[in-house]
Amino acid sequence: MNRLLVGAAFVFCLAGVARCGGPVTGRIAVSSDGEGFVEQPSGARYVPFGTNYYDPHTGWAPKIWRQFDPNEVAKHFEIMSGLGVNCARIFLTAATFQPDANAVDETALKKLDALIAIARRSGVRLILTGPDHWEGVPAYWKPDRFAGEQALQALDRFWRTLGARYRGEPAIFAWDLLNEPHLPWFVETWRPAWGKWLQARYASRDALKAAWSGELAEQEDWGTVAPPLDKAERDNPRLLDWQLFREHLADQWVRRQVEAIRASDPTHLVTVGFIQWSYPLVRTGNPSLYAAFNPRRQSQWLDFVCMHFYPLLGRPFESQEAWDRNLAYLQTVLAYCHVGKPVVLGEYGWYGGGAPRNLPSLTEDEQARWIVAEIEASRQVTTGWLSWPFADTPDSTDMSKFGGLVRSDLTLK
Repeated sequence: MNRLLVGAAFVFCLAGVARCGGPVTGRIAVSSDGEGFVEQPSGARYVPFGTNYYDPHTGWAPKIWRQFDPNEVAKHFEIMSGLGVNCARIFLTAATFQPDANAVDETALKKLDALIAIARRSGVRLILTGPDHWEGVPAYWKPDRFAGEQALQALDRFWRTLGARYRGEPAIFAWDLLNEPHLPWFVETWRPAWGKWLQARYASRDALKAAWSGELAEQEDWGTVAPPLDKAERDNPRLLDWQLFREHLADQWVRRQVEAIRASDPTHLVTVGFIQWSYPLVRTGNPSLYAAFNPRRQSQWLDFVCMHFYPLLGRPFESQEAWDRNLAYLQTVLAYCHVGKPVVLGEYGWYGGGAPRNLPSLTEDEQARWIVAEIEASRQVTTGWLSWPFADTPDSTDMSKFGGLVRSDLTLK
């Protein structure tokens, strides 16, 4: 498979793309046409072409920071660089980097210092995600991770700390606020905000009644309007407004973090790793499965859009129809993300060389065919590709078990 990866990377290098291999020097900016990226100050075009990285032998979910081994990481980055990878996306974890809401852990930051130095030497730039749950869930995420003031203040502190520490660092391509954020359907503490949002939208109860008609009960007022049931119901105005309210909460979550980052680090790009059902094509029968993070809304605060995609409309190799349907789905999702800013396919891929849990066995050649098909199908609608994951992961419970660019023993597929 990696003959194809190396070939594609070689083509990018010949096409005037910022250097493949060698130490990282200049920072990356959005190009003047808003369609891609350039290296500063050279002006060379930069196409992020790489993978999502974690050490494949640190368990599942991977404990990349608790079991951090700089020698192993350096070996992995050397392999990636040799394959033509110029970008790696890496998760930061809340329980390791910020177990206490009031401070960011210095020991964890020193590990990140070491990883950034490795990346800089290898020529592989980094997309670093905001604090996630892989190594545990901190107490301050409760009761409300996305709209609770305690959790939001912790995020403010996290980004101000990292922004100040790594401002201007050329090895960092971008900050990714969070991997695949997804709002819950309802949190009890949202009730006052829901009432205020409705009042701002409709101004008077008469206007709300006119819009909702019989859906609004006589006893309901701004402070007592109930959220809808998590049940699909076409043309239900309460359900529509609730989804718009959830999007509003997601807007505020994105805006606040971006402002915290910009205050201490105006030098790096910012994005969000959107889950693919941020575009509500699948799972429409269950309203809560809509993530409420909408790239067409939240892109106003971001420098580029980062969308994730896996083949959910049937398995690609079960039929030509499933193959074609999934590629059309990919193109549709990416086209939806176009708002005048670059679009990166931040996770994609499939598996080969075995059979993950509950999935049929596929060969490495079949994995290669699908990855190449995804790249070819998306070339007109995206400007970067990061496969999932770097290496086959023995303890994985999903396609990551055989989804790597390399095998678990680090030999090339």
